[in-house]
Amino acid sequence: MRVFEWLFLCSFVPLLLIPFLPPTWRRRWLVMSAPLPTLVGAFHLIAEGWRIQMLPLYVLAMLMLVCRLPALSGREGTLRRGRGILASSAVALLLAGGGVLAGWLLPVVTLPQPSGPYHVGIVDRELVDAQRGRRLMVSVWYPTAQRGSAAPLTHHPDHIATALGVLSGLPGLPFQHLRYFTLAASDGAPPLAEGAPFPILVFSHGMVGLRLQNSPTLQDLASWGYIVVALDHTDAAAVTVFPDGEARFYDLERFGIAADQVPDQALMDDRVFPVWVADQRFVYDTLETWAGQDPVLAGKLDLSRIGSFGHSFGGATALEVCRVDSRCRAAVNIDGGLYGAVVTEPAARPLLLISSAESSQFPDTVAEWTRMVAQANAAAYWLELPGSTHVSFTITQLLSPLLIPQDFDPRAGLQIVDTYLRTFFDMHVRGVETRATEPASRETADVRWLTKDRLYPPQP
Repeated sequence: MRVFEWLFLCSFVPLLLIPFLPPTWRRRWLVMSAPLPTLVGAFHLIAEGWRIQMLPLYVLAMLMLVCRLPALSGREGTLRRGRGILASSAVALLLAGGGVLAGWLLPVVTLPQPSGPYHVGIVDRELVDAQRGRRLMVSVWYPTAQRGSAAPLTHHPDHIATALGVLSGLPGLPFQHLRYFTLAASDGAPPLAEGAPFPILVFSHGMVGLRLQNSPTLQDLASWGYIVVALDHTDAAAVTVFPDGEARFYDLERFGIAADQVPDQALMDDRVFPVWVADQRFVYDTLETWAGQDPVLAGKLDLSRIGSFGHSFGGATALEVCRVDSRCRAAVNIDGGLYGAVVTEPAARPLLLISSAESSQFPDTVAEWTRMVAQANAAAYWLELPGSTHVSFTITQLLSPLLIPQDFDPRAGLQIVDTYLRTFFDMHVRGVETRATEPASRETADVRWLTKDRLYPPQP
């Protein structure tokens, strides 16, 4: 819960104490305490904004004020002590229940902070591929010399809430509190001049995902001197909102897949995967334009040092982009199955596979990954994050404790993944030497290594 939400919850306590006070004190105490929830609630609404999870407390504040009006005007009879204590106990239970629902079930969380030495800026851009008739939205994360105001997680919270509601089968209202999530990054902050040009990483979300889903990782990489471009794959993302107000929700019919069709791997390989690969490669093309004439990024982009990474379907996309596009120096697949030619052709460029413990339950997928790593003609690493599920690499498990697997710490998991991502890209995109050697054991404290090579994270 946020600060004023806690104060709002606590503002009910003086009213609940009235039945326990001596009769001569009660009216004076009532006059002082009755308006308190309404006043604190008003400050909360002004300073922090409302959210649906707090609705029970809003209603309760009004009811308590209305119920106390007769006593405030002197028209209420003597309050029976036993009945008052019972009523106060019942209200206390309601308050506790409302507080738990607001602060525990769907909290307003603080996202993990970047660990690098630089502040981070962010800017959103629309890209138009005229040749394919395709519009894309990207967020560009970059190092900056100074901290500005915290940017919101999303500039389109209502559309995001609607999309998540549709996908989960719930109303959009429970997700409206995402409007209060903030980033460490600042909108449009001036980029860092020292150290430029910077290496570039291009990120793709998973199927029905969002480019904001891995925001902590993206801003962490930027804080270490990378420029990270995260894109929404229009019509396959949960929703893509363009500057002109158009919102395109998830709709595979735009890829030629009928609504009643079950999109198996062959269909995804044929209709969707080539579009995603082309989307990432168009971002690569756009980087060349930005490098020379963009008002923010000109002179800041090192086009000779580019890597790709992604989650789930986006991870498979990153591998394929690095197979077909010589501009890509290395790729990371975060818990993604394999599509395209990477299923059979040996990888020619360095790759890192980060899988979830949940994925080890799928023998066919594990067999594909094993073959890919074993046949690679370049450095290939595979690690598993113990206790994790497919969405442990995104912000999803920060949104509610109900989504967290038993004995798994989602913040610690994100920190581990961020460290190994950065180490891999430092070695194979930035070109910084990092120690890699044969592990003494295939089990470590934070990851399970599934290849003969070991990638050591930088020492703190």
